[in-house]
Amino acid sequence: MLALDSLVIDLIFQKGAELDPDAMVEALGGVDIAQSRNILDPDMQDPRFEMELSPSMPFRRRGERRLLIVDGSVAPMRKDPRSEPVIKLDLSAEKDRLIALCEAAPVRLGRISALGSWGDAVMVARDARDMRAMALLSWMLDPSVDAEGRKRGGRLSQSEMEHKLGVYDKRIEERGQKTILDNLPASASLERKDDLLIVSVLSDDGTWDLRNSLELERSLAAVESFSMIPGARLPGDVDEEPEPEAEPAAVGAVDEDGKPPVALAEDDGTLMLIFPKERFDLDVAAALGRKDYDRVLRGSDQLSGQQRDHLFQHGAGFIAPVEFLSEVFVDGKPLTKPQFEQTATDEADGVRSLNVHCPRFGRVLLLDVPERGRFIAAGIKETERIIGLLPAQGGP
Repeated sequence: MLALDSLVIDLIFQKGAELDPDAMVEALGGVDIAQSRNILDPDMQDPRFEMELSPSMPFRRRGERRLLIVDGSVAPMRKDPRSEPVIKLDLSAEKDRLIALCEAAPVRLGRISALGSWGDAVMVARDARDMRAMALLSWMLDPSVDAEGRKRGGRLSQSEMEHKLGVYDKRIEERGQKTILDNLPASASLERKDDLLIVSVLSDDGTWDLRNSLELERSLAAVESFSMIPGARLPGDVDEEPEPEAEPAAVGAVDEDGKPPVALAEDDGTLMLIFPKERFDLDVAAALGRKDYDRVLRGSDQLSGQQRDHLFQHGAGFIAPVEFLSEVFVDGKPLTKPQFEQTATDEADGVRSLNVHCPRFGRVLLLDVPERGRFIAAGIKETERIIGLLPAQGGP
């Protein structure tokens, strides 16, 4: 039996994650701590259980697992959770446990919360947009707020709720990582540990005021800043985030699957990653957006020591083929051929270019090169220089 106002460490794992139970127990603090907690897999319960207790849909993608680690020994943490917003326990050790668990396992998002209450004391992720996606759940699930973030006098119709669900992923992409992190409220602190982003509203003494959690959620969701066209970026919004303080791990070999290597080129001090079509997809675009080069490169991608140092110190641009115009967006909508023909800029030798949005990465330049294909590029703005780096044959 789970008691309301129990302390919860909530872990949502990446798709296909393989968990090491011994490493998880060690990260939690040892066998004694693990035995004192309830380990709950919501997917083993009635589907209504998760929606009523702690919803994670539509945040969770198919194939992603979730575990709730519940400490009922401190429940209730307040005499009256409804009237007392402050939890007067020192949760610093729980924060350290959460970080250790996220280091020990491929966690997409980890949180500390109170069972039965909305809001998080600590959030840990590798992508700030995952924090925003979780914050947007309160908007997504509110039957009186429409897809544009406007409060209605009554409930939305079923078709309106379905429409809102359909634009949920687009709303997440409207803000880049840097914008999300730059707009955290004063009550929240941001730390970086290797590839982890750690946002906390705990006070210096480890106590937790849930009013700060609601302020954090409002800041992350930024419903009042929704674009008129779902998915469209606001002017000046960028994906770039500051370099992590810790030294990234070296690029190492991973399982090979017969796909060709990424080519590397240097142009006027800019290192460029040139992708074959078999090696570029939205997951790669997302990793490039957060400068997670360990997830992009493989052992077959031969980098010199100097190139590797340059990559992790200064980053890199990229060039990648695209097959269809609809793979990129303009004004929040997939690009169409008539739109491209009407708005693209004519370059030399029949080349046409257009600034577009690459989902999960951000602003890129689209090039249509006669007899060589279509490409997107970031890191270099000059068309001639990009063309000079293109492979001999591109996509159709």
